[in-house]
Amino acid sequence: MDMQKITASTEERLEPPPTLGLREKSKLDKRRRIKAAARSVFVEKGYDAATTREIAALAEVGIGTLFVYAKDKRELLMMIINDDLDEVNDTSAYIVDHKAPLVDQVTAFFKVRYAYWACEPSLARPAVKETFDFLGSANVQGPETARFYARRPKILSMLTGIVKDGQESGMIADDVSADLIASLFITIYLTEVRRWLSQDEPLVEAGIARLRELLALAIRGIEPQRAVSSSHQDRAMVCLTEVTAVR
Repeated sequence: MDMQKITASTEERLEPPPTLGLREKSKLDKRRRIKAAARSVFVEKGYDAATTREIAALAEVGIGTLFVYAKDKRELLMMIINDDLDEVNDTSAYIVDHKAPLVDQVTAFFKVRYAYWACEPSLARPAVKETFDFLGSANVQGPETARFYARRPKILSMLTGIVKDGQESGMIADDVSADLIASLFITIYLTEVRRWLSQDEPLVEAGIARLRELLALAIRGIEPQRAVSSSHQDRAMVCLTEVTAVR
């Protein structure tokens, strides 16, 4: 996936419509500058070493103005990630071949995300870490972090639709709810993508290959139970007869 294309696409979305007033256009322009500065500093210096003050300076806004748009570094990071992931979600929606085996469909769905995370590991690692750590914290979510988590139901819904199609076609059992199966797939992805990003050079093909293996293992457990063949039934009856005769 081309990181520059995603960034350009999200920036196009944020272009101020011609009907906006000067104040609204100014707000969008400041947000765009702050986001670009945050991305630049995070990539160049690393997330942990970056400071909000130098980001504000690069964006040519006061530190107080920066905090209006993002209350801390996490919010700045989520601002970058959120805009990009909106585009990633749109891509995932149409890239899946619904006639392919279920494991291929789910793998293709997540591969778009692997390709995105691999473009900028210096952003991906802290983003995944921050969102994981936040789940167990008592901090109040900022708007960008809340926006990140608000995307999860949409992802779950998209995966649930894929699973339901698989159930209707007989690929997988229908005695388990589709949303529960989709939740399992998301859990596998979230755990595995964090392990993959911990590598020095996370390669998409290697990471997605391992994810596919884990998904295939999970899917094997939800395949419909195969009927026992008549030959197996006959042998079972013979064994039962022999045992009865001995007794």
